[in-house]
Amino acid sequence: MAMAACTSMRALQLKLNNLSPFLPANGKIFPNGLLRTGCRRHSMFLKAVPVVQNGVLSFNGTEALVGVPDNVVITAGSDSSAFLGAISTQSSSRHVFKLGVIEDARLLSLFRFKIWWMIPRVGNSGRDIPVETQMLLLEAREEPTSEEPNRETKYVLFLPILDGEFRSSLQGNSADELEVCVETGDSAIIASASPKAVFVNFGDNPFELIKESMK
Repeated sequence: MAMAACTSMRALQLKLNNLSPFLPANGKIFPNGLLRTGCRRHSMFLKAVPVVQNGVLSFNGTEALVGVPDNVVITAGSDSSAFLGAISTQSSSRHVFKLGVIEDARLLSLFRFKIWWMIPRVGNSGRDIPVETQMLLLEAREEPTSEEPNRETKYVLFLPILDGEFRSSLQGNSADELEVCVETGDSAIIASASPKAVFVNFGDNPFELIKESMK
């Protein structure tokens, strides 16, 4: 019998710190594919109004992007969300706007590698974000302090959306910059700005953050 080819029926304890940031460190995957975990359920959103100040996009002091260009605009959404966009000096049917730099942060992107199909990719810098990214989940770790030595991991979700006549998608470049590509698909339909090209939200539970942000 090829016993080596059989999968054990007992629960598999995974060392998940090296895998997807979606999964908790004490998670177990059972043969039926279900995830069991002993961690408590977190609130999905945090009251942390996103702001851009001194070239940094942050949520209550937690940095998400640095080196944010001056032409990037932010429009408040809720206590934890906002819309990001940018303004150009020229009108066009297609723009590629730089939103800021991502460095040394675990991330998960869902990108369209064929017209009809999307797959995930993980990375730790802006250059790891492929073109036609339709969702980006960024792990935003805060440095521990003497007052809070065990700070919890927070997550920032970027969702490119439809803004007027523009369709949006995310991508990275070799300088670790996050970019948003906005296009109408029609050379006759042009504009110089797309102020609400990306929806961005912040929370401490990635499952609920994604679920509620896509409603």
